[in-house]
Amino acid sequence: MIRALALVLEPIIPCHQIQRPISWQEQFGRQAPLDVEVGFGLGEFLIRSARENPQRDYVGIEQNWERICKALESIAKIKGTAGPRALSNIRILKVDARLAFERLFHPESIEKVYCLFPCPWPKKAHVRHRLFSADFLRLLNSRLKPRGEVKILTDFLAFVQWIEGQIPDTGFQIRRETVKPRYDTKFERKWRREGQEEFSELTLMKERHSAVPLKEDVPLKAYEVKDFHPSRFRLKNQTGDISVIFKDMIFDSAQKRAMIHVVVAEQTLTQHFWIVVFEKERGWRICGADGQNLLPTEGLARALELVYEAAVNSMVNS
Repeated sequence: MIRALALVLEPIIPCHQIQRPISWQEQFGRQAPLDVEVGFGLGEFLIRSARENPQRDYVGIEQNWERICKALESIAKIKGTAGPRALSNIRILKVDARLAFERLFHPESIEKVYCLFPCPWPKKAHVRHRLFSADFLRLLNSRLKPRGEVKILTDFLAFVQWIEGQIPDTGFQIRRETVKPRYDTKFERKWRREGQEEFSELTLMKERHSAVPLKEDVPLKAYEVKDFHPSRFRLKNQTGDISVIFKDMIFDSAQKRAMIHVVVAEQTLTQHFWIVVFEKERGWRICGADGQNLLPTEGLARALELVYEAAVNSMVNS
């Protein structure tokens, strides 16, 4: 049972727990061309591509657990009939695509990126949520090898026109084609059932490099204070490019330990962070609680600093 579960989960990369950026050569145990699919859904195209091109390695990015589980089930079934080494050229990341390209892939390491039927966010008020903004395209460009490509398939003309408007100064040339159904994914089948037989395929070809540096981990400092006064302890939220919002504090007077729940939002990343304050032999210690799957960022470092400042102020006001 445990062995079977391990085989099912094997393709998933725990990106919060391993060294970043990821060495894909180590993950796959070889050096091979690397392709990435953003939002792989049920995994039909990802799995088919990996089976038809065993000489290439594939990374699928998806955030929906239900879809990931269905893709894992499909991979496990193939492994069950073709052997455990089947589809050894697939890895899966459960993470936001922007975050993945910012932190998990070295510059100029990917040959092709696919995104089939991304959400077009059709309402005007939701345009800011669309993928493939100029900033995201520059990020993609930086992670692609010379002459690398991005392929985007959509049924929504306004989204196509919006992407075309994002292209200038991203380092890409764009080719737009009207294509017949060819990818056999859940959404393609859905649109076909509704009578649509033509889709827009965009091919973005890298013609010059856009340099976007990797975002690196920020060391999370532990602080020490002489004393801690929960009754006078006042936390202040911070908003802006980095928002730090304090939600709850639980203090155990018997164990002399406080747990503080913080929501930290910075750009496209939002993390729930627990900070612990506990008594030691000579004073109190402030640090992140153990056992959290978090990316150590500037926002988390700032949250710890704000807790430290509040603790210091509680002593000054005593």
